[in-house]
Amino acid sequence: MGSFPNIRLQLPLVAFLLELLMIILFGVFVKYDDESDASKPDGLTGNSTFLYRYASFQDVHVMVFVGFGFLMTFLQRYGFSAVGFNFLIASFSIQWATLMQGWFHHFKDGKILVGVER
Repeated sequence: MGSFPNIRLQLPLVAFLLELLMIILFGVFVKYDDESDASKPDGLTGNSTFLYRYASFQDVHVMVFVGFGFLMTFLQRYGFSAVGFNFLIASFSIQWATLMQGWFHHFKDGKILVGVER
């Protein structure tokens, strides 16, 4: 079995390089707007829009990270790795989706605006 690449060595290296790329892309292209700052109230209600929408954001992410990962735990041999790979793929997907959404919809003044839409 020496002809197969050793995934135990290549996967961490690829994941590290992809995350380094994401950090660089976020550093260059992402700017958080005032609506995403939970300490600043909005002009309409005096409450933070970010805090109002955070509950639904949190529910969806718990469902993605925990629900889909534990859905595959019935596989006797791959149960624990299914949860780990689910976390890895979901986190990369959310980061990439944030960049793509910003490039396609919220690209302004050379920066991606990350915030809460009304």
